[in-house]
Amino acid sequence: MLMIVKDDSIDQPARILAERIVRLTPHDGAAWETAVDDLAALAIDADPQVASASSRVFFRDVVEALADRFEPDLCDLYVCLFCRTITASRRTLDLLSVDRLLHSFRLTTEEDLLRRAHCVRRPSPFEAGRQDVARKVLVPSRVTLGADIAVTSVVLRKMKDVFPKAELVLLGGAKAGAFFASDPRVRLREIAYSRGSSMRDRLNAWPTLVDIVRQEIEGLRSEEYVVVDPDSRLTQLGILPLVPDDSRYFFFESRSFAAPGATSLGELTDKWLAKTFGGDSEACLPYVRLSAEDRQRGEHLREAAGNRRLAAVNLGVGDNPSKRVTDPFERELLFLLRSRGYAVVLDQGAGNEELLRTSYLIDSVRETGASTSRLGDTAEPFADLNFWRGSLSGFAGYIAVSDLYVGYDSAGGHLAAALGVPGIDIFAGAASPSMIEHWTPWGEAPAAVIAVRPGQTPEEVLAAVQEQLP
Repeated sequence: MLMIVKDDSIDQPARILAERIVRLTPHDGAAWETAVDDLAALAIDADPQVASASSRVFFRDVVEALADRFEPDLCDLYVCLFCRTITASRRTLDLLSVDRLLHSFRLTTEEDLLRRAHCVRRPSPFEAGRQDVARKVLVPSRVTLGADIAVTSVVLRKMKDVFPKAELVLLGGAKAGAFFASDPRVRLREIAYSRGSSMRDRLNAWPTLVDIVRQEIEGLRSEEYVVVDPDSRLTQLGILPLVPDDSRYFFFESRSFAAPGATSLGELTDKWLAKTFGGDSEACLPYVRLSAEDRQRGEHLREAAGNRRLAAVNLGVGDNPSKRVTDPFERELLFLLRSRGYAVVLDQGAGNEELLRTSYLIDSVRETGASTSRLGDTAEPFADLNFWRGSLSGFAGYIAVSDLYVGYDSAGGHLAAALGVPGIDIFAGAASPSMIEHWTPWGEAPAAVIAVRPGQTPEEVLAAVQEQLP
């Protein structure tokens, strides 16, 4: 066992273990197993600070590092990694409900978990002619909002076509549900899951999810329900089961599925759905159905703007600062848009870091003598720079009435594509070219992608944006 010494850098032991894990493979036997077990122990440590920091390292430096490269061999490695992690964690006091539930699914050993995970990654096609029998389709959220637009919305759209008599239930958070608020065919069953939570909290969300699924399918025969998992973090990418009968569970292995002519996740989802469920040959594009309130905000801004062109801008990067282009790119981007005649609608993002960064940008625009206005529930004067601090679905209402969207790789780009708004999407810090291909927005409107090379200057990136401006 690695001796862990808690010091000022609380995540240092986890980072050491993560580096060791990514250098090794399960073929390295005891060395790999010990490193995984030790990192799992840190991720569920009794000290909440250690657990939180170590969990963040586990998902950022190991899980996402594997997933973002979109290589089939790494998908198999992920399965081994997470089955080992669950096995190492499940019998601790705080995860006994997880252990008991796994036993109820007859998943008692690491080998049981591995066997099932590999099996569900090869689902049989849905039985032809049985679509009208299904009364309910359950779809777990991908958790990240961009993925819910790019992937989950495609699943929902296809399910509406394939199962015209079934009720569709989205299992996820309120933020994801807001993108389908006015769709009468989609009902949200809310479940809390935070990507920033500790390993313990993430795993403990699963029994709650299983209980919700049991409630939803109570009284239904197995042929009357279908579960379509779009590679959800709620199931830890298909590792954790949701229903007793896996023949009713259809899992999309989004990180290894391939189809001729398809590169983006939206396209690949559509191809997988056609292969698995058949139905109409016309492509199912990503979509959103915003609430009346979110739509009306945008319509009011469009009316106030008159004939002036609007550019919606989102410079959020979540917890990944490598997605940013270094200063002064963001400030110069806003100046460029204004010089080309656009009034800007800026999303202030989420979290203190993004708020501070966008507040600086707003002040920089004010210093040039341009007008600024904070958007809200009440009528605000239209300005050269209009800024929004609120929900992403609220900002989607502004994207919907804009002439252009510009932002880093984020949910905003997928929203623009789904809403039919041309976009310029800036990819910096991508783990691989495959990551850019897979996460390129796909939808009703084209997305121009700018792949930022290592060492590329802010001026060079700005010039690339300028070339793409309509």
